[in-house]
Amino acid sequence: DYRKNCLLYFPAMPPRQREADYFAKLAEEIRTLLIAVHGHALVLFTSYAAMSAVKDRLKQHPLPFPLFTMGRNAPHTMAQFKAAPGSVLFATGAAWEGFDFPGNCVSLLVIPRLPFPMPDALKEKERERYPDLHSFLRAVVVPEMQIKLKQGFGRAIRTETDTCVVAILDERAVHGRRYFRDIVTALPEMPVTNSIQEVERFIRAVKPDSYFQEGVA
Repeated sequence: DYRKNCLLYFPAMPPRQREADYFAKLAEEIRTLLIAVHGHALVLFTSYAAMSAVKDRLKQHPLPFPLFTMGRNAPHTMAQFKAAPGSVLFATGAAWEGFDFPGNCVSLLVIPRLPFPMPDALKEKERERYPDLHSFLRAVVVPEMQIKLKQGFGRAIRTETDTCVVAILDERAVHGRRYFRDIVTALPEMPVTNSIQEVERFIRAVKPDSYFQEGVA
């Protein structure tokens, strides 16, 4: 029952990628969410550079939860993450579709940027088949992003009893912007909020008391 077990969060003032302090604001938004949900989080990046930039900024204000970063030795990092209840995992690449996190392990899924396909020679060739860029985006690029987004969403909800906050921080995704309707259409129906307080209330309502003792340093 996604309407009871999930909450979709968009920030009221999302970090804007073109601004000079983008990664600082993104790191602060992620930190606020992690505190609100008491860790138990997977942050799915679309690039290693962004993942590294956010991690570096979070070091300035350490989190009260263990933080793991998935690199080349993914199975080892995954085992560490699962063995440390309440911890946080930064990941990209195969983590979007290749790993399972049942139970409370991932009670917060953060997606900093929408997972649009990367431009390449094949995409450029395919683009030539369409009369304009908008037609190409609507027919090819957006549907591919929606598929990847659904795959990422599946990392959080694996069983009927799983409960999770899904946070999408991309400024293009918020209500009234270009891709909001595409996101809502792609994901299961669930409540939507832009309030951190509502995120906290949701987690308090769906998690047992023991959840809030896990992973706290």
